[in-house]
Amino acid sequence: MNRSFAAIALQLLLLCTSVQGVYIYVAQYSGNISVLELTYNHFSGTGSPAYVENAYFAGFAPDKKYSLSLVDNVQTPATYPAWLTLNKDNILYLVDGVTTGNGTLTAYRTSSNNGTRPPIELDSVDCLLDGAYAGFYANGKALAVAHYTSSTFQTYGITDANGKIKPLQTFTYTMSTTGSSTFHEARTDPLEQYVLAGDLGADKVRIYAIDDDTLLLEERKPLNATPGSGPRHGVFTQEPIRFADGGLDYVFCLGAEIAGTITAYPVKYLPSRGGIHFVPLPNSTYSSLEPGVPKSDTGGKGLTAELRLSPDGNFLIVWAIVVMSVSMALIRYDLQGKLDFVQAAPAGGYIALTYDLNTGGDLAAVGIQMGQRISILERDLGSGLFKEQVAYIDLDDEIWGVLWNDKVND
Repeated sequence: MNRSFAAIALQLLLLCTSVQGVYIYVAQYSGNISVLELTYNHFSGTGSPAYVENAYFAGFAPDKKYSLSLVDNVQTPATYPAWLTLNKDNILYLVDGVTTGNGTLTAYRTSSNNGTRPPIELDSVDCLLDGAYAGFYANGKALAVAHYTSSTFQTYGITDANGKIKPLQTFTYTMSTTGSSTFHEARTDPLEQYVLAGDLGADKVRIYAIDDDTLLLEERKPLNATPGSGPRHGVFTQEPIRFADGGLDYVFCLGAEIAGTITAYPVKYLPSRGGIHFVPLPNSTYSSLEPGVPKSDTGGKGLTAELRLSPDGNFLIVWAIVVMSVSMALIRYDLQGKLDFVQAAPAGGYIALTYDLNTGGDLAAVGIQMGQRISILERDLGSGLFKEQVAYIDLDDEIWGVLWNDKVND
């Protein structure tokens, strides 16, 4: 009987094919980019995913179906690697979060040998300190970098196919009152006419019109957020939303780190790239915490961190940075641009500082800063809900950036 079971198990396991994994890049304060591989097993007999580990398969109480492993560590010019972003040509850009002296912006080639070899450095340029975010604009021909403590927003041309980086502009701000400008994000609007930069210290979202030919930016009137709220990240709806008055507008959702809120603004475009008008609505500010959970005393630290839109455009995913374990809020749009809280889910550790969704939207890679862990959460595409942690790996230092590379080309 044991022999029969062993034979059946062997036959079924032979039908299980290990599918080549996808790659995840992690920026660590050790100075490294860690390259991780996430693999899963596929049951070829049915074409459906099979849970395979320690000779167990679907129907035999499996432990998990995913495996997360460290492929390589790449030493970088950055003192404190912080933010990672990948362009359509598979060039990876790394922003330095160093808080003294000068920082660096470095470009890497990632696609050699179908992504299995470590990133190859192409170029590195000096920049100001404490880089926090980098976002593409002008159809990927330029990169905007937000610098936190240096109160600066810098841009770079990246049209060179070999990864050469060309500095373009520097915008530095001083405040006449207590505090300082602290940039935390740089993203484009849905029509790619503007770059928006969240200035947490000044309680503004600064707006810059894009010249698509020169790649230069020209400042426009900013969005003034609630004083003391600390605007950190924002995201636009994928499509315009029809309102009760017949208006059809994109909606900009702005996350406030200090206040722990999200505010929804319908937007109006001014002619000739003259700016964006953000339309204030009554009752359009929402807590980023689970309903019934009061805002805790954080000692001046923030609550609301990164905001991202799910690939289908129906859900806003928000990460809190000072809540133990329960570090994710899932919020749904309705057809009037209102936000409805759907789920609070555990992130897998304390201070989930950063995360990234895969292309399909069914997996999230979460960087647990203090736990030095990457946690992979599975998400149900039908309901939008996060289900469970399916894989994790512990690394050797604090994690400040995580990025999927699931579109690798030779």
